[in-house]
Amino acid sequence: MNALMLLTLLPVAHAAESTGSSSGPALLVGVALAVIAVGVVVMRKPSEGTILAAAVGALAAVYLTGQHVVAMGGGSSICNVSSVINCDLVNTSKYSEIFGVSIALYGLGFYAGMGYLAMQSRGGRGHTAPALMVVGSAAAVAYDLFLAWKSYQLGAVCIFCAATWTLNVLLLVGSMRLAGKLEGGFGAALGRSLTADAGPAMVAGLAVFILGVLVVRSQDGSSAASAAPGGNSFEGMVQNVRGRIELDGTEPVRGDPSAKFTLVEYADYQCPHCGLMAPVLKKVLEDNRDVKLLFKNYPLDEECNTYVQRKMHPWACNAARAAECARVQGRFWELSEAMFGNQEYLSPDDIRFMAERAGIEKTAFSECLASPASLQAVKEDIEGGAIAQIDGTPAVFLLGAYGDKWVRFEVGHDDGPRINAFLAAAREGKPLPTPVDPEPYPE
Repeated sequence: MNALMLLTLLPVAHAAESTGSSSGPALLVGVALAVIAVGVVVMRKPSEGTILAAAVGALAAVYLTGQHVVAMGGGSSICNVSSVINCDLVNTSKYSEIFGVSIALYGLGFYAGMGYLAMQSRGGRGHTAPALMVVGSAAAVAYDLFLAWKSYQLGAVCIFCAATWTLNVLLLVGSMRLAGKLEGGFGAALGRSLTADAGPAMVAGLAVFILGVLVVRSQDGSSAASAAPGGNSFEGMVQNVRGRIELDGTEPVRGDPSAKFTLVEYADYQCPHCGLMAPVLKKVLEDNRDVKLLFKNYPLDEECNTYVQRKMHPWACNAARAAECARVQGRFWELSEAMFGNQEYLSPDDIRFMAERAGIEKTAFSECLASPASLQAVKEDIEGGAIAQIDGTPAVFLLGAYGDKWVRFEVGHDDGPRINAFLAAAREGKPLPTPVDPEPYPE
């Protein structure tokens, strides 16, 4: 029941937006005080402390799950304090998911199972549960060390993630203190706990995990309906454009320039969802020879984008300039694919290395990066995105299915088959859904 109550907070977390850097210090203090409070209880009353640690960990996992959904769509969370203390950068890296599911949801299931064991440790037939808790929390701490190393490589820290790492250490400490009081030795207690407690704990954790996945899918809007090739599978797939689409003829083109259908994508090289979308759109063009793709830069960072009010993706502006310089040399798609495929390595040195591997002339590339012209080209793309009134990346638009009317294509990285089916229906003149009006453009 507690897990169900926690999951009701997910829509709130999903809708969380940044309230400005001034909230950063208060947030840091609040998180630190919460973890310290748990630590005090663990040291004084380990039985109650482990229960509290599991509960607070579950709350953090709920927030991180919702924030992951928001950030993957281009939004931001309240815990982006700077380019270093940046939850979104960490919580949208390739290590933030396992099999397409946020690791925070796995963490939520873990805390549900640990909470069950912590309750059992208070007595009754489950009095040997601390032995199993030691094993579970030790495994969690080991995985946290891996995540901490990857966070270090990213050059960013997620304070909510770090809080869960500390809570897992506290769970381990509390579990060890409780296990130290077991009779008959740790091995014997672990054997009895595996028989009596492992099954129910796994059921509790799995139930909460599955429920969490269902809630996320309902909030995300990318349900299993995308798998069907026709009929209602196109529902919600197209929207009217808030603003208007303006092209200047400098856009890199992939596919036949005279193709019947035109896709325009606004993307950010540091946006994880854009990285997932890039190979999908490439495959769509391979499957549909009458489709061409035009690319527009829309880096989500205040360094070059005046419509972004924070340091969100610190490497994105330079990556966009690099893409423009690659375009000048006729190597745009080669470098673009390399950057989307290596989003954790977008430092200037990394990009120069990728550019050389893509066959881009080194001296001209460096001169282009230093030239105001490359920055101006990126800013012109950004202005185009503002005119189209996009509110995140990737933003994909389609021309050709509704005559000369542009529509926004609401598709994700798992929608490749559905995109092909939609294009086939448009090609064959079959009825298409009426584009719906989008939500008002956020002020």
